[in-house]
Amino acid sequence: MAGVDPDEEQARAWWNAWSESFQSEGGHSIAIAFGPGASEEDDLGLLGNVSGTDTVELGCGGAQFGIALAQQGANVTGVDISEEQLSYAQGLAEEHDVDVNFIHNSVTDLSDISGGTFDLAVSAFAFQWVEDLGACFSEAARVLRDGGTLVFSVDHPYYKIIDPESHEFKKSYFDDSPRRAYSDSFDAEMVVYSRGVGETVQLLNDAGFSVEAIREPGYENPEEYEAEYGSFKPELMAKVPPTIVYSARI
Repeated sequence: MAGVDPDEEQARAWWNAWSESFQSEGGHSIAIAFGPGASEEDDLGLLGNVSGTDTVELGCGGAQFGIALAQQGANVTGVDISEEQLSYAQGLAEEHDVDVNFIHNSVTDLSDISGGTFDLAVSAFAFQWVEDLGACFSEAARVLRDGGTLVFSVDHPYYKIIDPESHEFKKSYFDDSPRRAYSDSFDAEMVVYSRGVGETVQLLNDAGFSVEAIREPGYENPEEYEAEYGSFKPELMAKVPPTIVYSARI
């Protein structure tokens, strides 16, 4: 893998340490699943027919999303910074009898991939762990063919500034300081970066993308949510979208 800066090395250490419990306890399905509030197998009208497309999943983790695309006929490559996540993904792909190519790279430096390789780039709930999102978008633009599409989801910037119990604001939307949590058991720190919608769109534009759609999936009735998703609570999810999905074309 290409050289990793200290912040990315920290992210790599966290995901290597967390991978086993994340995958065993997360209940992750092999599905088109953008995140909490987005129904599984619903592409929100953003992916279309993927059969025969050359597709890269950026920050693939266990590659459940990518495997689902491979089952639909896509030629899938999964990229992740964590060796443990990629090991799990490889085993899962073999278990589901699909051929997925995996590359150990940071999403901010896809130096092992030639330019103009893919028709589609996807990412589900991964980019909030990326400090240099601009570099990530620039690399996505480089490895996509002309007219290629980047579709990705992150946690909604509004949702994470509201307390899930009291439903009161914990911080300002304009406070872009990252969320940090150190785990003694993992001996690693999780760092999640906060970005407003406008900043994300500007970074996409700077990388040469044209934003085509923004989706905020969810339901007004909390009973329509099938379960709680960790810190994501149906009562709050029914008030504020927990997930935001962007589609942009190069």
